[in-house]
Amino acid sequence: MRRFSYIFFVFLLVFSSCKTQQNEDLNLKHAKHIANAINNDLLLVRNNIFNTANVLQHKIPFDKNVQDFSKNIYRFSLNGTLVSNYIKSKSAIYYPANSILTNDLKRIIINSEALDTLFTSTIKKNPSLSQIYFIDTNSFLRIYPYIDVLSYLIPDINLKKFAPYQLANNKPFSEKAYWINNPIADPYGRGWIVSCVEPIYYRDHFIGILSGDITLNSLKEKYFSSGTELILIIDQKGNIICCTKGAGKITNIPHLRDFGYYKPITEDIYNFKKTNLTDHKNKSLSNAIKSLLSEESIENFYIDNSKYTIYKALIEETNWLLLKIIK
Repeated sequence: MRRFSYIFFVFLLVFSSCKTQQNEDLNLKHAKHIANAINNDLLLVRNNIFNTANVLQHKIPFDKNVQDFSKNIYRFSLNGTLVSNYIKSKSAIYYPANSILTNDLKRIIINSEALDTLFTSTIKKNPSLSQIYFIDTNSFLRIYPYIDVLSYLIPDINLKKFAPYQLANNKPFSEKAYWINNPIADPYGRGWIVSCVEPIYYRDHFIGILSGDITLNSLKEKYFSSGTELILIIDQKGNIICCTKGAGKITNIPHLRDFGYYKPITEDIYNFKKTNLTDHKNKSLSNAIKSLLSEESIENFYIDNSKYTIYKALIEETNWLLLKIIK
C-alpha cells in the first residue's frame, strides 16, 4: 500500500511538472506568435518603403524642365508658406516661408507630383501605413494622405531637423530601410508614430528622404485592445512602447494616451515619460525586466505576495521585446 501511494505521489509530481511545463510552452509560443505577427507587419512596411524608394529614385525624372507653377495647384498662404490645393492635389505640400524658390526646387516640386500615384498605391498595399512622405534637402515636403499643413506646421519650420531626416541624411541607399523605433509625436498631426525611413538619391546625389509611418494607436487597436490579457512591448532599455490596459495596471503605469496637439511641434517629442521598467519601484519586477533584457526568456516577479510570470519574444524589425504576463 505504501509503495502504491509512493508511486502515485511520484506520478502526480511528474504530471504536475509536465502540466506546468506545457503551460509555460504554450504561453511562450503565444508571445512568439504575437511578436511574429507584429514583426510581419513591420517587415511589410519596410519592404513597401524600400520598393517605393526604388521606383522614386529610378523612374521619376527630378531634373526634367518644367513650366511655371499652376495656380490651380500651388499657392502661397497669407504667412508666405507654399501649399497645395486640396481639390487638385492628392498630397499636401509644404515649403517654408521666407525661403527662395529656385528653378531647381521648382523642378523637384513639379516632378514630384508623380509621387501622388505612387504614394496612393503604396498605402493601398499596406493598411498599416498611416502616411508616407518625401522631404527634400530644401525642407520641401510632399505628404499623403492630404492634411492641412498650416494647422500643424509653423511658417518657417525646418523639417530637416526632425528625426526621420536626421536618421537617413547622407546614409547609403540599402535594402534595409532605417527604423526610428522610439515612438515620436508626428509633426503632421497623427499622434505617436513609428517611422521607417529611406534616403533618396538621384543620379548619385542625395536629394532627401522617404518616410512611412505607423501610428501607435493602430498598433494598439490591432494587438493591445484585449481587456483580459497582460501584454506589452518594451525597447532594449526597458521603456514601454505599447501595452494593454491590464498590463498598464499591473505595472502601475498609465495606459498610453494619444498625443494631444495644443500647438505646432517644433522639435522631436518622444513618448517616454517615466515608463522605464528597469527603474520600477517594485524591485522584483525591475529585476525580472533586467533579466529579460539580458538572456532569459521567462522570469517571475511578485506584487502584493502574488506571483507573476513574464514570457519574452523578440520583434526583430525594431529590436523590441514583446512581454506576456501570467498570474
